[in-house]
Amino acid sequence: MFRTLPKYSVTNLYAIVFNYMTCFVMGTLILGHLPISMETIHMPWFPYALFLSFCFIIFFNVNAFTIQKVGMIVTSIFQKLSLVFPVMLGIVYFGEDASFYKYAGILLSIVAIVLINISDKQDSAVLEKIKKYWYWPFIVLAGSGLIELILFYIQETEKVVDGGLAFVSTLFFLAGCWGVIFMLVTRRLNVKKQDVIAGISIGLPNFFSIYLIILGLDVGWDGSVLFPLNNLGTIVATSIIGILIFKEKLIRANYIGLICALIAVGLISV
Repeated sequence: MFRTLPKYSVTNLYAIVFNYMTCFVMGTLILGHLPISMETIHMPWFPYALFLSFCFIIFFNVNAFTIQKVGMIVTSIFQKLSLVFPVMLGIVYFGEDASFYKYAGILLSIVAIVLINISDKQDSAVLEKIKKYWYWPFIVLAGSGLIELILFYIQETEKVVDGGLAFVSTLFFLAGCWGVIFMLVTRRLNVKKQDVIAGISIGLPNFFSIYLIILGLDVGWDGSVLFPLNNLGTIVATSIIGILIFKEKLIRANYIGLICALIAVGLISV
């Protein structure tokens, strides 16, 4: 969806803010009442929601900057490698099952992520930028890993209930507030109709992408299984959409990566 935004002259920042507000409205509708009240700040998950909401805005901008400086391929690889963080937390800290098949699947998933994102285009200018801004992808990795770690931790320590719906709704509302504050400070208030429509369109799948992770953990999925499957599922689905809708051409390494991803899913699920 983000790939189509330039076609409609959508401003990313505005779309992101309305996306967060859409997520908040979705959570309210499913919950049946406003998830925010005077008691919200006293909930055990509120400090995590406040911190995560700030991370959402900060690392969105970090991701955008990194994509501009080192390209989408490198940024995407490091972003998806964040699956290692919740996997290790689940195995080491929460004592989740760590069979040979699971370790093999996790390693294969890392290989799959790298292969799927390889391009046959060798741009010397891009390589020079990577050398200059080499540390930014690691910041992306740290940011994505931190967000997934916190989501996993608050669920496993039972700081949220009912699938974390109130937590997720509050999280998105606070992220939207940070975005509005940023708009006011930078005086970027020229919102157009297409910005609102784009924000709503992005907000619906974005809400469920977070909510269903929390819900999956709530019904008993191990984090060391759920997060790899989620990340692998994302890159496989993205590749298929790229081929069918955007007519992208994949090279041999990409196809090998997709096969590795499917095998990894099977191994992790054993």
